[in-house]
Amino acid sequence: MDIVTIRHIEHNDNTMRCYGCMNKCVFPSFRTEQQGECNGSEFYIWPENNSFLIEGILQYFNNITVKIISQPIVVIDFNYKNINFFLTNSWLDRFKNARLILITDKKMAAIAHYWFYNDTSETIISTVIFHDDIIDDIKFKIRQSFLGKITRPSEKKAKLSANEYALFSELYKGQLPKKIAMKNATNVKNIYAMKIRIENKLGVPISRLAS
Repeated sequence: MDIVTIRHIEHNDNTMRCYGCMNKCVFPSFRTEQQGECNGSEFYIWPENNSFLIEGILQYFNNITVKIISQPIVVIDFNYKNINFFLTNSWLDRFKNARLILITDKKMAAIAHYWFYNDTSETIISTVIFHDDIIDDIKFKIRQSFLGKITRPSEKKAKLSANEYALFSELYKGQLPKKIAMKNATNVKNIYAMKIRIENKLGVPISRLAS
């Protein structure tokens, strides 16, 4: 497969361009006649503002020769700098009718793992690439995604539960534990205990992510 080389292009968070060939077509909601005639393997990277990620990930697509699914693949830079986007429950709607590969940093791993099990029928998360995955694992996960297969994260990987994710979202947005306890008719000690569990899974205090 002919992978497009990296060059600076004008873009914003609402635009994604395909890296499967030299046409650099935009995301499917803006399909063109040129895109319909393309024989490349359609995949995108969002957002396009991390040149290190783009340069690092493209090498893993060089040997992709088979794509049996019609859906586009979107590689998501799931790092803490983009956390505000991922804390909206509707963020998957941005990528309807696509299959996602989440590339997560250490701080966001437990959140990415949560979202893997909370995707939708219209937006499928095929796999999560973790910060400590070895090269062979990364190649395997990407190849399986292009074959329309799902690679589940290891059960050993930290994952937020639905309640932990809900509490994390509120704490990250600045809600006080006492107010959260009152709203949910629970003891504030329970909120602090869950907060500790969340931070243990994240490996970092919530305040550090929010700063």
